[in-house]
Amino acid sequence: MYPVLFSIGAFEIRASYVFLAFGLLAGGLFGRREARRMGYDGKKVRLFLLSVIPFALLLAAANGVLFWLGWDSLLENLLHGSTGGVVAFGAVLGALFLGWVFARHDGVPVGPVLDLVSLTLPLILAIYRVGCLLNGCCYGLETDGPLGMYLPGAAGMWATRYPTQIMLAVFDLGLFAWLWVRRERRPLDGSLTLSFLILFCLGRLAIDALRDLPRAWGPFSLHQLASIVILAVTLYAAIELRLARPAGNNQRARL
Repeated sequence: MYPVLFSIGAFEIRASYVFLAFGLLAGGLFGRREARRMGYDGKKVRLFLLSVIPFALLLAAANGVLFWLGWDSLLENLLHGSTGGVVAFGAVLGALFLGWVFARHDGVPVGPVLDLVSLTLPLILAIYRVGCLLNGCCYGLETDGPLGMYLPGAAGMWATRYPTQIMLAVFDLGLFAWLWVRRERRPLDGSLTLSFLILFCLGRLAIDALRDLPRAWGPFSLHQLASIVILAVTLYAAIELRLARPAGNNQRARL
């Protein structure tokens, strides 16, 4: 739609990269604030931020290759200023994995670190989706329903479509707000992460059904299948965590 925000000579300032940068900046600021409140060392927090951004983006790009792009298509997208080849599942799992690695390396409890990472992820994704809308990627199926908006799709073909970029942005922002309110009264360490993954997967299952994505198995795209797998694993972990709680503390084990 507006993939190039403005140009400085021959250099184009692309919406995808601008809003990705805004999202990372906002997530980093909120994450640092929460890390200070939780008593984490500022230097280690900065080291984590400097490590997690390239690592998560690398896994997001690899996820894009696995799902629907080849390396050549991915490189072409990136060279032309589009992040349309990256997939959020890789970034989410990569950030959580690196949080686990840092926590184990520093000998601190894993649960609170993962909760902190989970808190910032939906904010980053919400801001990034503005870039998706302007870039014209992540578009929805054509529709004649009341939710339709006149938006571009593949190869810049305009039509009345589900505004899935806006839906994803609103969903992610609402998820961030919900997690932010619960951050100081989570029932146990790690529960914020489980809640994030469960709600994130449910939201993606619903919204990705409206996206113009190749169907990999029956009515499901690879994005939806990934949501189902992550959701199943997370629900299993949540049940195991609940069962591991002493009988007298079951009330506190709610997600």
